[in-house]
Amino acid sequence: MYSVMKEPLPDLAAYLHRIGIEEETLEPTKENLDRLIHAQLTHVPFEDITVYRDRACPDLAIPALFDKIVTRRRGGYCFELNGLFYALLQAVGYEVYPVACRIRYGFDMIRPLSHRASIVVIGGRKFFADVGYGGPSARHAVPFDGEADGFFVAEDDIFTTVFRHEEDGDKPVISFDDRPFLPMDFIPLNYQIAMGPGSYFQMMLLVNLSTDTGSKSITGDVYKCHDNGQVTERKLESDEELLRTLKDEFGICL
Repeated sequence: MYSVMKEPLPDLAAYLHRIGIEEETLEPTKENLDRLIHAQLTHVPFEDITVYRDRACPDLAIPALFDKIVTRRRGGYCFELNGLFYALLQAVGYEVYPVACRIRYGFDMIRPLSHRASIVVIGGRKFFADVGYGGPSARHAVPFDGEADGFFVAEDDIFTTVFRHEEDGDKPVISFDDRPFLPMDFIPLNYQIAMGPGSYFQMMLLVNLSTDTGSKSITGDVYKCHDNGQVTERKLESDEELLRTLKDEFGICL
């Protein structure tokens, strides 16, 4: 049961093709890590359709994630996206381990563990890598000893925290204990987030995809596009319009 969460990536070349990279192999460098993160964020959408529409708990087994994200060209939420991305990083040859995180952005209180991300070690330096957060996130790896895209990492006696520079001050985004989290331990977290009472993902359709000039999203029945600082939005008036928008804007065919 648990071993399927640690299986190797079924097909590296197919995954790379899914995110627009045509090389069959990559060197595990910082430059390629940034390239992989950016490619993933601009090709694979964050989406909660399995939970919201199907009322189902996502399967975190590597073969199931590969089938959903690569073969069927869907997206997913953090446990799915970062779970398969972790397998991708391992396949490329990175030293990487998963961490369980607490979402801090927009909250004054410390919240329960509800998110998955990865820590990549290159030449002794640590980098925070996250391709599965529906909120503000860096499009490149965030070094523990620097910053990227306005994000930086700070450590205290309790948490390691990713912060974001904003006009009114630095805001905490995600906190975690910087120790490897066993893949099978994401199973109960995944179930609670998907199927637990008050699950946010059961309440509203959420879809988000980064673009080279901004981002596009669906929140409930509203489609919104950020493009070079300009924001446009429209209400999705029917199921047909929703399905068409999912296909045309996010590449999701249901």
